[in-house]
Amino acid sequence: MRGAAISAISAALTGAFAVSMPGCASDGSRPARTDGSCFIGGCNAEVCSDQRQVFSPCIWRDAYACFEDARCERQPDGACGWTPTPELEACLASHDPLPGAPRQP
Repeated sequence: MRGAAISAISAALTGAFAVSMPGCASDGSRPARTDGSCFIGGCNAEVCSDQRQVFSPCIWRDAYACFEDARCERQPDGACGWTPTPELEACLASHDPLPGAPRQP
């Protein structure tokens, strides 16, 4: 009986984890978000950098959701950065400015 209870709890936790982490249960149909020379990092996956492991304060800002589908890749100046698209720019404009971002008039 105890083994069945442990199995049931394990299955429930595994299912809950897969639901809370949708990327882990992905079928791979989502396009790549990097070009291979840039890396997504930071506590909230909000940093696009040429370094594999970049850490940031774990403070959530609603604007970080805008980066969920954004591309992290080399920009024309050679630096890694989020590729501006109309969708990304509109999303970011709909939130409070991110720290270090220039304020819009």
